[in-house]
Amino acid sequence: MNTSKRIFQSNSFAMVLLILYALGGRLLMPIFNKLNLSLPYRIVLPQFILLLLPTIIYFIITKRSVVQTLRLKKIGMKTILIVVLIGLLGMPVAAFLSLITQFVFPNRISEVVAALNNIPFIIRVGIIAVTPAICEEITMRGVVLAGYDNVNIKTAAVMTGLFFGILHMDGNQFLYAFALGIIFAYLVRITDSIFSSMVCHLTINGTQLLLPELIKLASKGSNEEIKAAQKAGLDSFTMIEKINVISIYLILAIICMGIIILLIQKLVKIHGIKGIKVSQERKSVKVMNAPAYITIVLYVFIIVGQLMQIYKK
Repeated sequence: MNTSKRIFQSNSFAMVLLILYALGGRLLMPIFNKLNLSLPYRIVLPQFILLLLPTIIYFIITKRSVVQTLRLKKIGMKTILIVVLIGLLGMPVAAFLSLITQFVFPNRISEVVAALNNIPFIIRVGIIAVTPAICEEITMRGVVLAGYDNVNIKTAAVMTGLFFGILHMDGNQFLYAFALGIIFAYLVRITDSIFSSMVCHLTINGTQLLLPELIKLASKGSNEEIKAAQKAGLDSFTMIEKINVISIYLILAIICMGIIILLIQKLVKIHGIKGIKVSQERKSVKVMNAPAYITIVLYVFIIVGQLMQIYKK
């Protein structure tokens, strides 16, 4: 199969995932309500049903190699340590982008994390960190990124980052998911292993859960106090305080992004340039096609709907 057809296939898969998430949530919610499922199940089950199940169907239809497509290759300890560090440094970058979008969109992920505070920490890690690190990476950095194997790494990273941001179907999460999606794509292409992005993804989401626990231990605060702080976000600050906080995170984000670039270059030295080098004639291949445009248009409609719901009088 030529490069254009593989890109079309990947973009089509991303489009199907968006449609499934847009419609699947509405279809699954009545079932979950009837079964009286708790919040953890409502978070985990859609990822298995709407991400992993379509992936299984994809492999059945295309008959592609699961190992090659998903890049199921082991990575060394040095690579793991670098990837974990990239994940930790990526958190201020994500936080800065999240703070910017909170001027328009509520921080729903913090509300979800806060709602899970009363269940055991290890279960929260499984829900918020492990499940997305597996399901989202298999679809985005596995199936979708595989279609861009013969495309310039920058283009491949931007496109899969775009789809990753769209997949979250949330205005607040789009920018940082887009940025992190680009970083994850670089990690997978350079190391030729999906485990690098899984580890990085797990580090970010897991640390997001760990920090409130450490704060709670250090301050001896109650679950309710921590939950209230998580929900508050920028709403608890005055405009001057918001500007100060964002300014601090902007500086942190710039510094951390610079270090991330250096660490990515270190990974290139370890693993070589095979994952980032493509032949000259394949660099200019067209990546925007009908499925990509449809995905973007659908997402715009979804976001406009969210804005209307947020700001309706």
